[in-house]
Order: sequence, then structure tokens, then C-alpha cells
Amino acid sequence: MARKRTSRVKDKWTLKKWFNLIAPEYFGMAEVGMTPADDESKLLNRSVEITLAELTNDYSNQNPYKKLIFRVTKVAGENAYTKFYRFELTRDYMNSLTRRRTSKIEDVIDITTSDGYVLRVKPVTFTIKRCRTSQKKAIRAIMRDIVLQSADKNFVQFLQECVLGKIPSEIYKNAKKIYPLRRVEIKKIELLKEPSKAEEKVEEVKEAVAA
Repeated sequence: MARKRTSRVKDKWTLKKWFNLIAPEYFGMAEVGMTPADDESKLLNRSVEITLAELTNDYSNQNPYKKLIFRVTKVAGENAYTKFYRFELTRDYMNSLTRRRTSKIEDVIDITTSDGYVLRVKPVTFTIKRCRTSQKKAIRAIMRDIVLQSADKNFVQFLQECVLGKIPSEIYKNAKKIYPLRRVEIKKIELLKEPSKAEEKVEEVKEAVAA
């Protein structure tokens, strides 16, 4: 009777190396976690999710409900460097804002920042009570106007103003004149397209001249 050939099964985990995940420059290049890989090329495009509270070590306000999703774009040594990919509010927080006999007004707005980033922005407004269709239309128009006007800023400025609440506050201040509001948020921001290297260099020259 032939003996079965046995071979040692290698433990895949022993072959893996741990890499530090580094946030983008405009988020302080903070270490946002670690991830394993047996080949650094497998890290590229890997996603990492972190709340704003964890990133900034500030658990006040809505920071625990704001999620940032980064993607690995470069690996150097033991560090995996990331870029912004998406921002969104957590589902449980959004559910807590939705109430009966009130209106939820949403929009989807594609913008191009001054430095060439194409983003899809999804603002949302919650009213105190249910409002009329004409009032919803007017509030949606205000949301759109303010988001589009804010697109004259560069990518980092626009992102910070959305995430930290400046743009939602501006919408609230103007839209409450139409109907009493309970809350305004930027529900989601998606990166659709980055500028080419040539476009980035042109923007850097413009900023240097302006300075």
C-alpha cells in the first residue's frame, strides 16, 4: 500500500509583515492603524476606515459619527501612505436624525475644486416638521448654491470645511429662513477623479505666485 506523501503546510501568517498605515499630509500624517501583507504590492488600493474622533483624538460633537476612508497609494519601508477616498456619516447616526412627520431633503452635487479634484457631494437637511414641496425645492437650491460656491477653494480647504462643519453651518443659516431646520449635514463625499501631475504643478505655481 502506497504511503500518502505528507508536506508541511506553511502558516501564511508567519510570512506576513505588518505595515503602519499613514494618513494623508492634510490630516497630519497620523498613524491610523496597521495592516499585514506578505507582499507590499498587495497593499496598494487597500482601504482603511477611521472615524474623525479616532483620527483627531477628539470625541466631542459628531466626530465619532464621521468616517474617513483612505486608500493606500504608496509603500516605503514599513509605512503604507494613504490618500483620501471617501467621507461619510455612520448609518446609525443618520438613522437617529430621521423622524416621522418631518422632511428629509437631499441632493447629489458634482463639483471640481480649484486644484482639479472632482468630488461628489451629498448634503442633507432635516426640518423640524414636514414642509411643503415648494419649500423643499427652495432649500435644495440653497444647498446646491452654497456647495457649488465653495468649490472655488482647493481640495483640502473644501474637504475641511465640509468635515468640520463650516459648509453645513452656512447652509443652515440661509435655509432656515425658508423653513425651521433641525440639522444640516454633509452625508457623503466621494473622490471621483484626481488632477494629473501636470495640473498639480500648475496649481502649485499659481499658489506660489499668489503668496
